[in-house]
Amino acid sequence: MVVAASACGNHSAKPAEKPNLPPVAAETPIELPNIPSSLKVTKSAPIDGDTPSARSPLLNIMKAENDRAMVELRAKAEPAHYLAYQLVEQRQVRLEAEGGALINDDDDTDRNLDVEVRVGTAELDNTRQLSDDNGLNAPLTRPGVVPFGADPFAISNALWLETDRRYNESAQALGYVRQDLSTLSKRSEVPDFSSDQREVYVEAPATLTFDKKLWIERMKRCSAKALRGHATRGSCGVTFKLTTAWFVNSEGSQIQQSWTSAQLNVSAGVKADDGMNLSRLEQRFGRTPDDLPNDAAIDEVIKTVNTDLDALHAAPLADPYVGPAILEGRAAGVFFHEVFGHRIEGHRQKDDTSGQTFAAQVGHDIAPPWLSVYDDATIQTANAMQLNGFYRFDDEGVRARRVELVTAGKLVGFLLGRNPIEGFPRSNGHGRRSPGLPPVSRQGNLVVEASKSVERTQLEKLLLEEVKKQNRPYGMVFTDISGGFTNTSAFAPQAFKVNPVMAYRIYPDGRRELVRGIDIGGTPLVALQSIRAASREVETFNGVCGAESGWVPVSASAPSLLIEKLEVEKSFIPPDRPPLMDAPSIRQTASSKTQETAQ
Repeated sequence: MVVAASACGNHSAKPAEKPNLPPVAAETPIELPNIPSSLKVTKSAPIDGDTPSARSPLLNIMKAENDRAMVELRAKAEPAHYLAYQLVEQRQVRLEAEGGALINDDDDTDRNLDVEVRVGTAELDNTRQLSDDNGLNAPLTRPGVVPFGADPFAISNALWLETDRRYNESAQALGYVRQDLSTLSKRSEVPDFSSDQREVYVEAPATLTFDKKLWIERMKRCSAKALRGHATRGSCGVTFKLTTAWFVNSEGSQIQQSWTSAQLNVSAGVKADDGMNLSRLEQRFGRTPDDLPNDAAIDEVIKTVNTDLDALHAAPLADPYVGPAILEGRAAGVFFHEVFGHRIEGHRQKDDTSGQTFAAQVGHDIAPPWLSVYDDATIQTANAMQLNGFYRFDDEGVRARRVELVTAGKLVGFLLGRNPIEGFPRSNGHGRRSPGLPPVSRQGNLVVEASKSVERTQLEKLLLEEVKKQNRPYGMVFTDISGGFTNTSAFAPQAFKVNPVMAYRIYPDGRRELVRGIDIGGTPLVALQSIRAASREVETFNGVCGAESGWVPVSASAPSLLIEKLEVEKSFIPPDRPPLMDAPSIRQTASSKTQETAQ
């Protein structure tokens, strides 16, 4: 779920003799010129090794304790085969204003320790899922307590205590796994763990610098300006983070990473006369506070938010619809993140409780032959925009790399952490998590490419041709999607739902009409095979994504896409009422207009 891409080799899995999907091509294929979509990216520089002057003593303490612990744990009756420590220290500053006044001023620093102990062997260890999915062998979702500073005794004691706890939990979980396997007639031969190369990387600690008083005043002015037009709620906020992560494991890896991030939120909202809560949010991201927009640029963001909110307030409710539609760049990025991205996260192909939509589709056509998809966490910028999903090493100590997922319409790979799946025995650097949760394979920077594309204006002409061919009264264009969710469990329909904010009907004469109160729904295989054309221009969505390993920053870049048939449903509107009296902001605006008229 999101709120708001070295190739994956080792393809030993053989596709079925006959594809089990219907043909991708339309009855009358749209002829597209052989011009690719355009995306200019910059990637991180080659990763250097150890920088002794920047090395924290924490790495040496963690390595010494890891080495000592493994000597003892390997000698146990239930030996450990792998041990990893990850220590994450994060300072988070949150400043938020509403209606011109400050409502939030937080500056907190946390330090969390995650200890992973794997008991058994790489082929069979305590992490294997039980057949009845009762959660007995699920790792506890909590970080360890570790003191600040770098006192060797205090840090070593915290590592020792958490290692002891985790080992006992893991040894007990392995017992459940063995008991479970003893009752099964067939067991998986896919290993539970993949080893990786030793990594040594140390970068200098980052610094977080900003003028707090200045940012408070900027947010107060911003939130006051956001109360325009029909808006009854206007808020602006920034979040600055300084994160330093230390990682060591029993393979000899020692990794120290440090970075800053910055986020700006501008939002406005109002309750419609029918009770529907209307809101419009724009976000901007950067590496540092200085990367965020200046005052003039923030004013443009406010103008966009207010203009869209006023238009939504006047917009009619939409009806259910099935027909042709365009997903513009950012909307297409969120669409691919939900519809495709979560379903090619590797651990889901191994989970018997998952729908495993693409588990048997390697080598099969799942999209048009001119469309390719990859995930590359080493990309720092795309079309000059800084990407949220950039990182150098994942949370399992594996180097980030580009992973090919779809090539010329065929599924060729999955995103993988250290949990192997059939045909893909090694991690490709996508094991990610929030502190306190077990890492699983997650998206980073998802990129959708089209080897054939048209100009954006031509895409709209193709939409109207589809409207005529399908005998529809109108087509639809979605310019912004706030987020969405997708179900990957086998216990429920393999469906997705995304939540559009700005949705337009476009009529055969070219007239556009904004509508509200709808969601986009459907199933992934049908949706991917309904893509008929792509624009040359590419846009990027930056956001954060929540799943079983917590919230992680992500991005998705995609051209605008023409979908042959897209299903639109009515969204839930609560049985609520608008306020009985006008908000002060509306009264103030009305009073100002009256005075202007009188003059």
